[in-house]
Amino acid sequence: MELFLIFWGTLAGTLALTLLIGRLTRQRLQVLRLFPLGLLLIPLTGSVVAWVRDHFLWQLEVALWAIIGSALFLGWLIGWAFCRERKGMP
Repeated sequence: MELFLIFWGTLAGTLALTLLIGRLTRQRLQVLRLFPLGLLLIPLTGSVVAWVRDHFLWQLEVALWAIIGSALFLGWLIGWAFCRERKGMP
C-alpha cells in the first residue's frame, strides 16, 4: 500500500505543482515550467547514495528511488501537456 501511495502521491504532487506554475506563468516566464524537473535531482541523489553505500538490499532502494523519479517525471509531463499553449486553436 505504501508503494502505491508513494507513486501516486508523488505524481499528484508534481502534477499540481506543474499546473500551478503553468497557470501563474501563462504569458511570461514560461521557462519556470521546467522547475519541477529539478526535483528529479532528489531521487537521483538518493539512488546514487544507496548504490555507493552498498548495504543489504540496496537494489530495492535504488528501485524505489527509480519509482519516485518516474512518478515525478510523469507528473511533470502530464502537467506540461495540460499547460502548453495551443496555437491556432480558438
